[in-house]
Amino acid sequence: MLDFEFMLEILPKMLWAALVTIEISALSIIFSIFLGVAFATCKLLGGPVSKAAIQAFVEFTRGVPQLVQIAIIYFALPRAGLTLNEFWTGVAALTFIGAGYSIEIIRGAVESLDKGQRETALSLGLGEFKTLFLVLYPQAARRSLPPLTNEFANVIKASALLSVISVNELTKVANEIIFEYFVVVEVLLELAFLYIIIIGSLLLLSRNLEKRTKA
Repeated sequence: MLDFEFMLEILPKMLWAALVTIEISALSIIFSIFLGVAFATCKLLGGPVSKAAIQAFVEFTRGVPQLVQIAIIYFALPRAGLTLNEFWTGVAALTFIGAGYSIEIIRGAVESLDKGQRETALSLGLGEFKTLFLVLYPQAARRSLPPLTNEFANVIKASALLSVISVNELTKVANEIIFEYFVVVEVLLELAFLYIIIIGSLLLLSRNLEKRTKA
C-alpha cells in the first residue's frame, strides 16, 4: 500500500521545487525562442560563414548528450569570465539546448511557405528583412508551434538533469527526500505526477494557441 500520508507531508517541499523547475524552464523557453529567431534569421539571410557557424551549433546541440552540454556550460562559463549561480547556469544550459532545435524548427517552417509570398513582398519593395519579419514569420509561427511545443516539453524534462550541478529543481529535491527517508515509490510517483501536470499545462496552452490562430 502507498503511504499517502507521507506523500501529503512532502508535497509542500515538492511543490516548491516544482516552482523552481517551472521558473527555469519558462525562462529557458523564452530565451531559446529569441535565440532561435535571431539565429534562424542569420541562417536564412546571412552569408556562408554565418550559416556554417550556426549549422555547427545546431549539429552540436543535436549530437551531444544533454547532460554533457550542461556540464560544458557549467564549467565553461566561469573560464570565460562569466560567473553565474546554479539557477542561472541552469537557465543558460537549457537555453543552449532549446535554441539548437528552435533554429531548425523556425527555419523549416519559413522555408515550407509558398515561395510566391516572398517574391511578391520583394516586388513591393519590402526588402529581405521586412519580408521575413512582416510576412513570413507570422505565418511560420503557426506552423512551428506544434514542433516547438514538443521541443519545449523536452526542455522541461531535461531540467531534471540540472540536479548534477546542484540546482534545487524537482528531481534533485525528490532525490534528497528519498535519501533522507528511504522511501522510493511514493516520492517517484509524486515526482512523475508533478512533471505530468507541468508538461500537460504547456501542451494545453499550446493547443489553445493553435485554436486561436486558426480561428
